[in-house]
Amino acid sequence: MSVTEMSETWKQWEGRTVDGRFPLERYLGGSDHSAVFLISSGAGADNAAIKLIAADAADAENQLRRWQAARELNHPNLIRIFDAGACELDGVKMLYVVEEYAEENLSQILPERALTAEEVRGMLPPVLRALQYVHDNGLVHGRIQPSNILAIGDQVKLSSDALSAPGSRGARSSAYDPPEGATGASSAAGDVWQLGMTLVEVLTQRLPAWDRAQPSSPVIPAVVSGSLREIAANCLQVDSGKRSTVAEISDRLEGKRPVRSSTDRSPQSGATIIAPAISGQGKRSVKWPYLLGLVVVAVAIFFFVRPNPTNPPVETQSTQAQPNAATEGSQSTNPPSAQAPAQAESKPSSAVTPATGGNARASAKTGASNVHNDNDSNNASGVVRQVMPQVSPSARRTIQGKIKVRVRVDVDAAGNVAKATLESAGPSKYFSRVSVEAARDWKFSPAASGESGVRVWKLQFAFSRGKTEVSAVRAKG
Repeated sequence: MSVTEMSETWKQWEGRTVDGRFPLERYLGGSDHSAVFLISSGAGADNAAIKLIAADAADAENQLRRWQAARELNHPNLIRIFDAGACELDGVKMLYVVEEYAEENLSQILPERALTAEEVRGMLPPVLRALQYVHDNGLVHGRIQPSNILAIGDQVKLSSDALSAPGSRGARSSAYDPPEGATGASSAAGDVWQLGMTLVEVLTQRLPAWDRAQPSSPVIPAVVSGSLREIAANCLQVDSGKRSTVAEISDRLEGKRPVRSSTDRSPQSGATIIAPAISGQGKRSVKWPYLLGLVVVAVAIFFFVRPNPTNPPVETQSTQAQPNAATEGSQSTNPPSAQAPAQAESKPSSAVTPATGGNARASAKTGASNVHNDNDSNNASGVVRQVMPQVSPSARRTIQGKIKVRVRVDVDAAGNVAKATLESAGPSKYFSRVSVEAARDWKFSPAASGESGVRVWKLQFAFSRGKTEVSAVRAKG
């Protein structure tokens, strides 16, 4: 069965309850072996994501133990795991892991553009902190790649549902695996290799050219320059003992000292050195999360297929997959996505403005500080209440030019929004999400006498660094 067919199958499980505790509210993405759903209760957070995978009888207990071990970890740059267990749906035995909900991941940006060197320098420190923490706790990640680098609010986070003990054999191979990955065994040095592959990819939108059958290292494109090129080169040493450690990468990124020559390192150094310089490095602004609209924060989920706004995305490896919208308007550094537990969504904006005059069109403007106004008095335009998206200052600062988002709202006879649908998205899921949330709280005039059926309005939100503008036009019936 194809991934697309499996996605339709997974989607049919919306509304079902896992283990009697976790209602599957919305399908977020999936592959032929896993599916991710949004849940909103029972996980210790306002919103969380649950990942379901088919239970492998031979490895089910080991997988649950790995998730339980990851659940014990607590780091601000590591996706939190809330629960894990086994269940059965439609007679199919499944394993599930409940974790923080992250709206976007890094691979979602790359089809649109590469990150700038400055953005990469902002994205790397939190990833390095999380990875160092994982290694310090005697574990390895094994799946460092753009789809597993996520953002929640203004924080970049690393996925945690694939963590394992060094020497564990991965279930699936990927293009990010190191030369020694042919044996399937994971290691701290292997994580560093994957980080180097990811670094080149986010700067160039493609993995470096490399023939696994040859003894030479991957070719790093000339566009990767300066210290980032040096870091990538030291990560992508075919001899695992010659690769940089996470601590050395962090130090080089901060300009504290050059990466050691490969002749100064023992084969085991990559797995044992602790980076004291990493702690407390969170002061550097994280440019990537703003690029993502979660950070854009985001992914081609292990060969993620980017769908149109009406279809869920396909996830092949990332912890969480999100629907991706078409690009319109100027690109922006993706802002931090709404706070979620590997995934918690922020609540709809409470910024409300009274409607302005005009026949079938209403418009409003708001600066970075939105104004709250509960004036619901009727208006000649047909719009009774406008709710402006609530945009964080940090997200607004990442905007270059103007981001436009169009939302269709179906209005019932009482003037309430019965349904809000994203019709045209900008380059950021963050701004698309806050626009739809705000649109749901708009209020319109009640239907005129004799008028029946759903009325349709088209709302356009335009975001710039200085303000948010909105226009509303009633669609012709």
